[in-house]
Amino acid sequence: MKQDSSSRLEATVNAVTRPAVSVALEHGTPSISVRIEEVRILISDTGTNISILQPGVSKSEVRHTDMRPYEVTGEILDVKGRQAVSFELGGREFNHQFLACSLPTDAGGLLGMDFLKVSGAIVDLECSKMSLRHWESAQSERHDAQ
Repeated sequence: MKQDSSSRLEATVNAVTRPAVSVALEHGTPSISVRIEEVRILISDTGTNISILQPGVSKSEVRHTDMRPYEVTGEILDVKGRQAVSFELGGREFNHQFLACSLPTDAGGLLGMDFLKVSGAIVDLECSKMSLRHWESAQSERHDAQ
């Protein structure tokens, strides 16, 4: 501890450690590796409230959805449907609803706020890590919209 601050800890004495995965900054974009049938890179995107996968990233069934989200330019995204996808992150398996939609990136998709919030994600860019508070129970059932 620093002497000038009695309220700020500088050590991890009695700290609770949370499992974490590495975050790579690919062209300034925080990205993580997940396994969806094979290893894929997903962008950890706090600017989108919906998780999206590129078509073909998952072999799970693409079901109809009436959801028509907008991209940052205001254009409606060309959504092909929604997919319930199992994926591995940091050695743990998660289930989550993704929209199937083409994106202007080489990444497999975006891991949006719907997953990040429900899992209690903390993205620490200084340490290049992402931890999930609800590591054991982040089985997301979000976006069950038609």
